[in-house]
Amino acid sequence: MTSPLQFGLEREFFVGDDIRQLEDEKIFSKNWICVTRKENLPVAGSFLRVHLAGHDLVLTKTEDDEYRAFHNLCRHRGTRVIEADSGKLKNSCIRCPYHAWTYDLDGCLIGAPNMNTTEGFAREDFGLFEAGCVEWGGYLLVHLERKKQHFSEDFAAIIEMVEPWNMGDLHVGHTLNYEVDANWKLVFQNYSECYHCPTVHPRLNQMSPYKSATNDLETGAFLGGPMRLTEGYATISVDGKSIGPALPQLDDFQRNSVYYYTLFPSMFLSPHPDYVMVHRLQRISNTRTKVECDFLVQDATDSGDVMRAVEQWDEVNRQDWHVCQLTQHGINSPAYRPGPYSQLEPMLVAFDQHYRRVMA
Repeated sequence: MTSPLQFGLEREFFVGDDIRQLEDEKIFSKNWICVTRKENLPVAGSFLRVHLAGHDLVLTKTEDDEYRAFHNLCRHRGTRVIEADSGKLKNSCIRCPYHAWTYDLDGCLIGAPNMNTTEGFAREDFGLFEAGCVEWGGYLLVHLERKKQHFSEDFAAIIEMVEPWNMGDLHVGHTLNYEVDANWKLVFQNYSECYHCPTVHPRLNQMSPYKSATNDLETGAFLGGPMRLTEGYATISVDGKSIGPALPQLDDFQRNSVYYYTLFPSMFLSPHPDYVMVHRLQRISNTRTKVECDFLVQDATDSGDVMRAVEQWDEVNRQDWHVCQLTQHGINSPAYRPGPYSQLEPMLVAFDQHYRRVMA
């Protein structure tokens, strides 16, 4: 018995004038968003500004090696307290340039000149507004509404799936940077299916056949699963040979597979037998997406071997971005109507269902 046809998202979700604001409200304000690597906050007192769903945030590293995220506005008159994009805070304090209200790395108000005699004023009531911030696998994720303690519950499914790779113990061996002229959802959808692999990625398809794809996460914010490596190939690299020893916690199946997971709405995880590839997505506009692609390895000093994986995946990435851009061009046309998905695209159906649910 065949299943009924499933159709893709309507044109308005890719080019509509109001969709960006609605996605800010429904998606990017209500999910954990990957914003940076922890290495970008190297020491206590380091700070980094990030922009998320219309909010200007400041990330800091505390003396206890914790990470915090605060809205970049003083509790006195709303003045932007940090102007630079990154750096190290003088005396490990956040000081407002207007009236010198001063906050510590935990966001507590520690100085408010001439306020001591103001009746009813208590410094503990006027700390910086805080967002949720957590370090996971070497990445910092921010949530505008949820607090740190909720992360393990929210990410439970994917944390369990990728635990054997011990991402937090790996190092960035190389990073590729791209800007793609396509909506972020097209990049997600392209990553989520290998129907296109024989046509677009013939060399990749030789190393890992498209019909070997299976899925162990099939609903919700986390989707994906493994693809088997062809016999004779140890990993995905220019020659199919490992770039280093297999990660020690993996079982036999994991050592002969590559996994592909989407983490709605800002990450892709691709655990390999010997490294992990991570894509971080940032929506720039309805039709433009920034992508950073990290290669996490056991030994970051051995840059020569990791480049054999980088070269292969750079080719695949660029092939993907090209077809995503072609798709965006087509969807821009008022003539566009969504077509039916094939039986090889169940994760696109699952992605669309989750997207529609959270946007409703």
